[in-house]
This record gives sequence, structure tokens and C-alpha cells, in this order.
Amino acid sequence: MQMEDKVVKSFDMNSLIKITRLPLICIYNSPSDYPGKYVARLWDVDKPTNMVAIAESLEEIREAKPPEMMIMDRMPNDDPVIVETWI
Repeated sequence: MQMEDKVVKSFDMNSLIKITRLPLICIYNSPSDYPGKYVARLWDVDKPTNMVAIAESLEEIREAKPPEMMIMDRMPNDDPVIVETWI
């Protein structure tokens, strides 16, 4: 059974450290569960969580990024809907 997503406006690094072993946030453009939207989904190392931010543009979704995290470009083998990852 899939948990319902918890939508947040932005991610707070202090909170992320408390709820994950290693927080990663993957940015998607028009994933199947949110077509036409940019989605930032929190991952706990290699497991997705139900915490997401949703926006209309890449610039807008980047406003949810904690200042402590840096942006990594997508890898060639990433799913085509992946735009970048914040670590």
C-alpha cells in the first residue's frame, strides 16, 4: 500500500537529518504521478519517502532546496523524467 504524499513548500535540512540516514532530493519533470509538474521528492539513501514539493517550473522548485544542499546534474542512465538531484 502506497502512502499518501506529504506536500511541503520547502525542505529544512535540520528536519531532513532527523528523519533520514542520508537525505537526497530527486527532481522530476512531469513524473507519472504528477504530470505537467516539477516534483522534488525526498529519498532516504536509496528509498523514496512520501515527502514532496511541487512546482510549475524548475526555478520555482529550486526555491524548496535547502541552502546546505548542492545540485548534481542528472546521470546519462537516469530515468528521463529526472532533472537533477540535490545532495
